[in-house]
Amino acid sequence: MHHTLEIEDLTFAYPDGHLAVSDVSLSIAPGEKVALVGPNGAGKSTLMLQLNGILRATAGRVRVCGIEVKEENFGPVRAAVGLVFQNPDDQLFSPTVFDDVAFGPIYQGLPPEQVRERVERALTAVRMQDYAERVSHHLSMGEKKRIAIATVLAMEPEILVLDEPSAGLDPRARRSLINLLRELPQTMLTATHDMRLVQELFSRTVVMDGGRIVANGATEAILSDDELMDAHGLEVY
Repeated sequence: MHHTLEIEDLTFAYPDGHLAVSDVSLSIAPGEKVALVGPNGAGKSTLMLQLNGILRATAGRVRVCGIEVKEENFGPVRAAVGLVFQNPDDQLFSPTVFDDVAFGPIYQGLPPEQVRERVERALTAVRMQDYAERVSHHLSMGEKKRIAIATVLAMEPEILVLDEPSAGLDPRARRSLINLLRELPQTMLTATHDMRLVQELFSRTVVMDGGRIVANGATEAILSDDELMDAHGLEVY
């Protein structure tokens, strides 16, 4: 059985020469939920943008569901990897919630009946089925985060890649998001500064700093290693 995600010796430098990701290798098994933590500028977001080809690796390779991430495979790769950005306003731009969630399936060329089914399924999965006719920009931050996740679920990806999903949420919306992520069956890689989220949701944690993976193991062991946490600017609140 192949891993859902395989990253081998991945290196990425920006055009100005700044090395954002250096020699990173990581594999994630089907259905596994993994947290990616580290200080700002550690390379977490840059790494995530390699997973569906938004940024192109300088060296090394990435395989998603056995498919190599390269230009000729972008179609199947982007169908397999659902990327949820930190700011939901980067993902919500249509007149209604329905249109936002339908955008991906329409782009995939599905017929209207199938698009409608996908939208209903995705909105039900995030418990927002009554919001189809609402305007995304009038929703709360917690509601927008759920709709942003629904826009990605409508594409039926194998892996969800989330950037700071709990940022900007009040305690109730955060609790509700944690429960939602726990229920979703997809393989998950989540970059976050929210250590309580990590503790509650992820059995494995990967620590990045300076573009490299500096630790990769059981969440409990990593979060209780005071020296490691301290060295990389991480705190369990």
